[in-house]
Parts: sequence; structure tokens; C-alpha cells
Amino acid sequence: MEKELDSLIQLKQASLETCTANVIPTATTAVPSTLATSLAPTAPLATTLPAATTSTSATSLTTVAAQPGDEARKLVKAMEYMSIQTIEINKLKEKITSLENDNRLNQIMHKEEVQKSTRLTERMKSLEKELTLKEPLGQVKEQLWANIIDSVNDIWPSIQVSFEQSDLVKEATEAIQRFKVELGDILEEATRIIHFLNSKNKYELQELDIADRTSTILEVKKVLTKRNLMMNLEDKCQTMQLDIYKFMVKFDVLRQKGLPNPLVINDKLMPQEDYNRRIREAEEDHASNSSMKGMPTRKVLYQTFENLFYLQHEVKHLFVNRPTFAKYTEADEIYRKMVNIKLPDVDIWEKLNDLL
Repeated sequence: MEKELDSLIQLKQASLETCTANVIPTATTAVPSTLATSLAPTAPLATTLPAATTSTSATSLTTVAAQPGDEARKLVKAMEYMSIQTIEINKLKEKITSLENDNRLNQIMHKEEVQKSTRLTERMKSLEKELTLKEPLGQVKEQLWANIIDSVNDIWPSIQVSFEQSDLVKEATEAIQRFKVELGDILEEATRIIHFLNSKNKYELQELDIADRTSTILEVKKVLTKRNLMMNLEDKCQTMQLDIYKFMVKFDVLRQKGLPNPLVINDKLMPQEDYNRRIREAEEDHASNSSMKGMPTRKVLYQTFENLFYLQHEVKHLFVNRPTFAKYTEADEIYRKMVNIKLPDVDIWEKLNDLL
């Protein structure tokens, strides 16, 4: 733009010089020549010249003398116009220069603003990353899972007792069902036989070929003893079964919250080392699949760690009263006594029934 304005100024100046060279010399030459011709001393004119001729010469002289003045005024006006244009052009050049300077300044400021914006963006991302508390929250999760594993290790013996009791309850329940079928009506018959034997004296019993009343009654009482043991064992099994049921209900809730299942095929309890490894696998899955949603407000933090805090507390207090082997041993003792009692032979039993 500056080059075009410079070319325009040079063109105007050249035009002005050309105009000046063409106009000024002609006017200067014309004026003196005319005046010399008109004013130079000459021979007196004849008085006989007509008046019209004299008037015409005067008019021509006036016209010739006036022409150089008009051209000069035109030239002055042209120069004034050119001067005005030059001033305007200079103003435009100054304005363009100012705009270019402003443009360069704007570019510099824009570059600085871009750099500042980039720094602010990076800082904002850094602050957002810090605000999400990813690293400290990850450490909290690791600590919570470690606490859960410690709690599981602490109660693992009680879990083993529960599953051993569960196995005993299953076995004892099956045996009780078999004994109920085996006893059938023998219970009522045993009561009648004992009452009959106690109602006879020694001589009457000898006639019935019963040499020892007490031995015979003791043999018959095996039925009642086995019945009593069976009922006692059934009560013990129901108590243990209720405790096991409460344990399994709580443990199912823990499984829904993310605690792995400790059971393997046929509902058998896996070894403790395998279960700890399964908990660590669950921890890795939880860390990869879970992410905090939203800013770390109290509500978001609670929702993020709700299950882990629940597991940590409930695993530690899974048992109000931890099971011991006392109930297991007592029930197993009754079970063995019940199994070891042999009922009277069928022949002897039929013989005693025939005496009634």
C-alpha cells in the first residue's frame, strides 16, 4: 500500500512539473511580445485610420494580456489541490503505518494470549487431576481392601467352623430321618414292654422265660435312649442350622457388595490362600472398572467408598458370637452315641411283643 501511494505521489509531482513547464513559459513570452508590439515607439499612425480598428486592437491586447493570468490561477489551484492530496496521502500513510503497528502489536498480544491460554489450560487440567484425588483415593482403596483381607483372615477359623458344622448338620439330619423310619412303632411297643415287665414278679417272669428283668428292660430301653438322643441331636442341629443360616444371609449381603464367593464345587470351602488371591483379583477388577463420577463432594466420596467401608465393617463383625467347636463337638458326640446304639434283634423283639 505504501508503494502504491509513493507511486501516486511521484506521478502527481511529474504531472505538476509538466504542467508548469508548458504553461509558465508561454504566458511569459506572450505577454512581453504583445506589450512590445503595442508599446514600442513607432511612427505615428495616420489619423485617417478608422476608430473601429483602434478599438479592435485594444480588445485583442486585453485578451492576450488576460490569458497568462488565468493559466497562473489554474496552476495555483492545481498546486493547492495537489498539496491537499499530498497531505491526505501522507495522513493515509500515517494511518496505514499506525494500523500496521497496531496489527503487529495485536499479533504479539494474540501470541501472548494464546501462550497464556495454553498455560492456563494446562494448569486447569493439572488442578482438575489434583481435584479428582485419583492417587490418594487409590491409596485409600488399597488400604480398605487390605483391611478387608485382614478381617477375613481374622474370622477365617470361624468360617471354617461354620462350614464344618454345616457338614455335620447335613450328615446328622440324614441319620435322623433314617432312624425315624427305622423306629416307626417300636417306641410305643417299647413303652408297653417296659410297663409289662415292671408289672410282673420274679416268679412270673421265670414262667415267661425271662431270667433277668433289668437286663431285658435295659435292652428295650435302647429304643427310648436312641429316641432321646435323636431328639437331642435334632435340637442341636436346629440351633447350629439357625446360626449357619444367619451367617449365610450376612455373607450373601457381603457378596452383593463385592466380596468374592469362598465356595467351590459342591459348596465346599476353598483354602484360605486361594480365597485371599480371589479377593486381590476382585480388588484389581474394582480398581479398573470403578471411577469417580463428578467432583469429589461428600456425596460422591460416600458413593465411591460405600461398599468398601461396608465390607470392612461387616466382615470384621460378621459374627456377633463367633462359633466354636464346642457345639460341633457336643452334637457330634450325641450323633456318635445315637449311631452306636444297636436296637434289639428282631427275634427278641417279636418274642417280647408276644408276651403282651
